Amino acid sequence: MATQKCIITGGPGSGKTSLIEALTLRGYAHSPEVSRRLIREQMAIEDGVLPWQSLPAFAALAVEAMLRDHDLVEPQAGIVFFDRGLPDVFGYLRNSGLEIPDHWKRAHDHCTYAQQVFILPPWPEIYVNDDERPQTLDESRALHAEISRAYEQLGYELIEVPKIRVDQRADFVLEQLCST
Repeated sequence: MATQKCIITGGPGSGKTSLIEALTLRGYAHSPEVSRRLIREQMAIEDGVLPWQSLPAFAALAVEAMLRDHDLVEPQAGIVFFDRGLPDVFGYLRNSGLEIPDHWKRAHDHCTYAQQVFILPPWPEIYVNDDERPQTLDESRALHAEISRAYEQLGYELIEVPKIRVDQRADFVLEQLCST
């Protein structure tokens, strides 16, 4: 079986990580969210690079890590769920009025993500702020729109995951994958 690199995306606080954890409990491989890991690492450094202080510098770190994670997936790994993909960085940059460097676009052209991308809509009832997610719900909605646009412009098919219990969301994702 060839590797299928499936992205699960959406604005901050939409339940992506919980969904990926549920899929992992069912035996699927995953690649954790790069941004949260980088934020934790950078917060531990005296002059760390944080997205709310220098989005371009943070985006450069994120792109490098995402490309590395993408390439580390075993060739015969089956389905691997990614908590965000490289186009998410493009959405974050556009949301802040920043340009996407051409070499990042070219790097994306070599990524082998599945064409179907699962996107989770903003969900006020589950939205929570924390040290790694300082965005307001309105900011999350704006990011969701730009992330959606970035994926659509790159030719991905977005499949919106309904606002249902996490186990039902996992069922939905797996049913969609089995129907293609």
